[in-house]
Amino acid sequence: MLIKSLACVTSTERRLLSASVVWEDCAFSAQELTFEISAASGPDIAPEAAAELPAGAGADAFLAACFPLAAVHGEARIRIEGEPCPMLVEGLRTAHAWWASWGGMTRPAPQIETVAGRRAARGDTPHRAMALLSGGVDSLHMLMCNHRLYSPHDPAYIRQAVFIHGFDIGKRARDPENERYRAALARLEPVAAGAGVQLLSCRTNLRHLPSQPGFWMYRHSGAALAAAGHAALCGPGFLFIGGTYHVAKAVPFGSHPAVDMLFSTQRTRVIHEGSRFSRLEKVRALAAGWPAALAALRVCPGGAADGLNCGRCEKCLRTRLELLAAGIDETAAFGRSLASVELWREAVPMPIAETALHHEELLPALRERGYDELCRAIEAGIALYRKARVGGQDRPEAGLVN
Repeated sequence: MLIKSLACVTSTERRLLSASVVWEDCAFSAQELTFEISAASGPDIAPEAAAELPAGAGADAFLAACFPLAAVHGEARIRIEGEPCPMLVEGLRTAHAWWASWGGMTRPAPQIETVAGRRAARGDTPHRAMALLSGGVDSLHMLMCNHRLYSPHDPAYIRQAVFIHGFDIGKRARDPENERYRAALARLEPVAAGAGVQLLSCRTNLRHLPSQPGFWMYRHSGAALAAAGHAALCGPGFLFIGGTYHVAKAVPFGSHPAVDMLFSTQRTRVIHEGSRFSRLEKVRALAAGWPAALAALRVCPGGAADGLNCGRCEKCLRTRLELLAAGIDETAAFGRSLASVELWREAVPMPIAETALHHEELLPALRERGYDELCRAIEAGIALYRKARVGGQDRPEAGLVN
């Protein structure tokens, strides 16, 4: 794979990073990969969209974004016109070792070649913090905890956040979902502003590049989040990614506490935050400490014609039951939290995958509230998941490489 013709065009309102991605060992067409960063809303913070991009930051973004795709498709090398940080280069090699240990990555890691040679180390230390904010439970809980943990004078105190178009919303070239993105952004803007956070918009076509079924979720997403952060964060800083699974139940996943930090550079430190909390603990904390964020939740991967959450897919139903288990009977984001047993059985595939680990923690609280029939339906799915684990059938990553 060749990553060439790196460019950065800035204006007072946006910064556009672009590069040409050319495949060497695969019969894929060359594509232009872009990251467009623009200021959306928030407190009066010095604008970063038009700032000059630090040397190497563009190369860091494109290398982090493309390395997983080169690996899964068997490209022998990645040759990039630029100076990616050697810390990132080594981190990607180690990330590949993690992926290989999890299964589904049978080919050797691509060799990373740089045209300009090794980038000189910089003595800068992180002096500000940025979060990747989706509007889901994990990222909102991360932001709330960050503002409780750090003082506004601390460099790790989050003052900026990035909302990405092109990862879940607009991931398909044929359907950019611009209206859905604008609606989601409009819902998230007052939440960010209330927290004193400037919200930036990042648009990227990364998911339009060739991939494999399941590869985004189980391998690529963490590196992609880091890539968007490298593109958006000018100057040295901390980049926070909200964790998905509790460390006691961590599963091979695209964003993982052992892997995300490997996408750091000497200028940008990537932090996978929140893995000591279960999903239900996060929902309870948001309900008690930040109800405005809870009312603005967006968790649905597909959305709905009349709202941002369909309320009927597995993730929406699970979130509704998490709210119910936390004692929240109704929210602006979902309406009634209670879902019928019939709806659960209709919407949740059997056997369920690793999300059973989230379902399991709901049982005591739901049973305490008297929802025994619903608990039995959930337990049936968990039992099938455990049976699949014993039989070695719970490895969706096994089919990632042809």
